[in-house]
Amino acid sequence: MSIPTESDLLLKILGNQHDAFRNAVSGLTDEQARSVPSASSMSLASLLAHVVDGEVAAADRLAGTNSRPDDPVEAWTSGWLVGDDETVTDQIAKLDAAAARLAQLVRDEPNLDRVVDIPDDVARYLGQGVPFTVRFLLLHQIEEWARHAGHADIIRESIDGATADVLAGQAW
Repeated sequence: MSIPTESDLLLKILGNQHDAFRNAVSGLTDEQARSVPSASSMSLASLLAHVVDGEVAAADRLAGTNSRPDDPVEAWTSGWLVGDDETVTDQIAKLDAAAARLAQLVRDEPNLDRVVDIPDDVARYLGQGVPFTVRFLLLHQIEEWARHAGHADIIRESIDGATADVLAGQAW
C-alpha cells in the first residue's frame, strides 16, 4: 500500500463533503430539493448549486480560465440559481463533473505552493491575509463544502426527518 500524497488526502476530504451533499439530496423529489423548509432562505438545490459553482470557480482559477460572469458579485449571485428544468440528477452530474475537473487539476499540479492569480475584485472576498496558493484554494473548497454540508443536513432533516448518519448508509 502506497502512502497517499498531500493532494490525495485533501481530495479525499473534499470528496467526503461531496458525498455528504449526495446523501443530503438522495431520495428526494426535485420539489423537495427546491423547498425551503427551515428559517433559512436556502433550499438543498440552491445550496448545492452554490458549492458546485464555487468548485468550478476554484478549478477555473487553477487552470487560468474563467467560465463564470466577470463581475464577482454577479458570479456569486448567479451561482445560487437553479434552472427551472434542472433536476437533482442534473445537479449531481454537475457536481461529479466539477469534482473530476478539480481533482485532475490538483493531481496534475506539481506544486501546491504555487501562487494562483486571483483578481483583486475577487481576492477581497477571500481576504485571508495569505497568498492564494493551490493548497489554499483547495483548503478553501473543503471549508466551504463542510460549512454548507452542515446546512444541508439541517435542511434535509427539516424536509423529512432524515439525519446525516442514516443518509450516509444509503448509496446515491
